Amino acid sequence: MGRFAAGLFAAGLATLTYGSPIRTHHGLSVQLSVADGLLNTSTDGRIVLLLAPTGVDPLEDQDVITSPDHFFGKNVYRFDGGDTAFLAGGAGFYQPKTGVYGYPNVSLDDVAAGDYVRITPTPTWHPAALTIQAILTPYERVTRSDGSVVSVKFPCGDGSLPVNGPGSLTTVATNITISGQPQVEKLIFTDITPVEEFNGTEIGGCSQYVGANVLLPHGYQANDTSTQYPTLYHQNHWAADAGAYNYLTSEAFAAAWDSGIIPETNITAERETPKMIIVQFRHETAFYDDSYAVNTANIGPYGDALNDELLPYLEKTFNMISAPYARVQDGGSTGGWESIANTIFRPDLFGVCFSSYPDSLDFHRHQAIPLYSVDNAYTLPSGENITSIRENINGTLTNVTAVLQENHWELTFGTSSRSQLQWDVWNAVFGAQGYNNYPLEPWDKVTGEVFHEAVEYWKPMDLGMHVATNWDNELNLGKALAGRIFVYVGSWDNYFLNLGVLEFQKTVDAKGGAGWANITVLEEQPHGGNYQRREIWNYLDLVAGWVQDHAPNGTTPLSADATSPSTRGNKWEDVIARGGHQAAVARQSWPVAHKDGRSVHASVGTWDPGMKLTAQWVVNGRPVTKPVAVKQGDSLTFKKHGKVQLAVTGHKRGYTDETRRSKTIAT
Repeated sequence: MGRFAAGLFAAGLATLTYGSPIRTHHGLSVQLSVADGLLNTSTDGRIVLLLAPTGVDPLEDQDVITSPDHFFGKNVYRFDGGDTAFLAGGAGFYQPKTGVYGYPNVSLDDVAAGDYVRITPTPTWHPAALTIQAILTPYERVTRSDGSVVSVKFPCGDGSLPVNGPGSLTTVATNITISGQPQVEKLIFTDITPVEEFNGTEIGGCSQYVGANVLLPHGYQANDTSTQYPTLYHQNHWAADAGAYNYLTSEAFAAAWDSGIIPETNITAERETPKMIIVQFRHETAFYDDSYAVNTANIGPYGDALNDELLPYLEKTFNMISAPYARVQDGGSTGGWESIANTIFRPDLFGVCFSSYPDSLDFHRHQAIPLYSVDNAYTLPSGENITSIRENINGTLTNVTAVLQENHWELTFGTSSRSQLQWDVWNAVFGAQGYNNYPLEPWDKVTGEVFHEAVEYWKPMDLGMHVATNWDNELNLGKALAGRIFVYVGSWDNYFLNLGVLEFQKTVDAKGGAGWANITVLEEQPHGGNYQRREIWNYLDLVAGWVQDHAPNGTTPLSADATSPSTRGNKWEDVIARGGHQAAVARQSWPVAHKDGRSVHASVGTWDPGMKLTAQWVVNGRPVTKPVAVKQGDSLTFKKHGKVQLAVTGHKRGYTDETRRSKTIAT
């Protein structure tokens, strides 16, 4: 897991005009144009308007846990240098192509009059000056191999920034005063964020698909092929910005690793560093700073790319032991999920995982959301908001943000799960592709209404369910994975990830008994740190010891049955067949009508989960009834002479309104 902070959000509608007169609104409106020669081709994209106190760079002020700044987002389509975008108002939730989505206000009209400044340490608004700046993130329109077309922002060595990545258009930050009356502020995109600022921070830059950072042990000799080393695959976020979940960034670790000597401590004597190779994959995507390292219907076959293409190349290039017992997975948070998922999906390839505070292992608790049982992802049946982040403040767990807040904030940065932030990438990784070609979202981002049929498509990525379902079938995971799953989490995990770990433990214990998986829950520990909060060298000794014990000449060698090719899961052909574009098309159906005496009976057809449907009868090509709300599975009856059809219209956020008609029935 890796996230920006989050805050309240509301959504709205504004009219997008290309070269049309400016409309009058009740409050702030912003007209955006492009300087001559800056944008030579048309582009789809996302405009984000940032409002911050004077003296604060809006682009450096996106931590909405602690700042009450305003963010507004709007999609543009085939936007070019001669066009004008107009951001104003905000009300229409079901207009994804033209709507303005804002945080924390529903509408730009609701940005209060006066100037603004942040007062610390408690962030509040107070009269002073207000700075506004706009950024246009260009999307690339691409056709996938399955024929579906999407517009997305491909990364360029930047870690998939949600705003102001390489190639983004920016305006000058401008100070304004909100008058409280209708006012129009004109901003011009005058600069493009240079690719060169990012390209090279990650090897490969814009052309990178997958890559790896390889850390070789002290004394490694490339030409000494007789000396082979075990490999620790350290899963994490984008390698250039791994932060607190990456022990490789420690200066003390780097110094010891380079010298080959671990300094003496008050616990241990001076000794040599472990003899192993450490690999960190690089696989930023259009949806996030990494792919989650598995095969997914929305992001692609990254599991195969990493494990079946890159890993063999690494083993051919470096002196690695090419056997499962010598391939170890570890990582924390997002990397924690990736490490256990790769071990569970690929027992044939990896020997063991040491997973720390992993993202949701079992969707009975997706963070704090009881996803399988609630009808709203934002509130419990009691009406209580579901919390997303909590912090230990002076010994007391204190709620910081709600799931609603974070999802609403993400929506300002991108619709259709394209914010490149946390909740959206989970939609892309865990879910199927929607009929609109983007991730089939499990709930409505504005209201929180859960679409249970969409949640069904998450179940192959429910790791507890995957193990239990394949316990004693041809995958035989109950025997294959016994003694190979190690998970650590704190009981005060900031993101409630302990809840998913406990659900996973309950699921596998019910099949294999207590201790089938080695689960450590440390009381009152938060998110972060090494596995089991061990000192790094102590942890690496644990890894080295496991490898030694499970080697062919070890005390408990890893059996051939445990690493059989038949244990493999998450196969690309299964993933795409169930969740890809053709599957999305196959689950659609049009209204079907048939005659029964003098009556016509018609079904409303099948649609993607979450579609709001209205139906009306059409006779001789003209509507003869008012539209009425219907639900999937409904059937209607009509009695009237003529050529009769049922017309059903579907509405859903992120989808184009569509009307489907039954065949004509003559009565």
